[in-house]
Amino acid sequence: MNIKEVMQHIEDRDLPCVSENSDLNDVIKVVVRFPHARCVYVLDEQKKLLGVITIDSLMRHLYPYHYEVKIHPRGILRNITAEKAVHIMSRENVNVSPDETVDDVLKRMASTGAKEISVIDSSGCLLAEITAGDLLKYYQLQGSVEKKNG
Repeated sequence: MNIKEVMQHIEDRDLPCVSENSDLNDVIKVVVRFPHARCVYVLDEQKKLLGVITIDSLMRHLYPYHYEVKIHPRGILRNITAEKAVHIMSRENVNVSPDETVDDVLKRMASTGAKEISVIDSSGCLLAEITAGDLLKYYQLQGSVEKKNG
């Protein structure tokens, strides 16, 4: 089974997205609008996924004095000058294609510790977000189908 099949069982849901030029107040508004999201997706004008801003990295940026005392010198300038989403996003996001198998995606999620993963098309545009809950729901649906057929 592949991710495309799982996507068919996900209701249309809005995703927490901002443009690369969004200021930090816009990022915060999206976080407030999606209180259960663990990240915000940063998109360019063509809706291509550029990176993600995790809630943890946003909190560390906004409230650095509540976190570790050690700050890497390269991070100081970034923290001082960061005004836009593109300045604080991570480009090291975990994403998959709709044609990948659920098993491969589960392995990637387990190895990275991700609880959600972005699904992108061949041009890099964001299609959906698959969460661990979505995969559990799909597993449950599959189990019900197997019991009926078994």
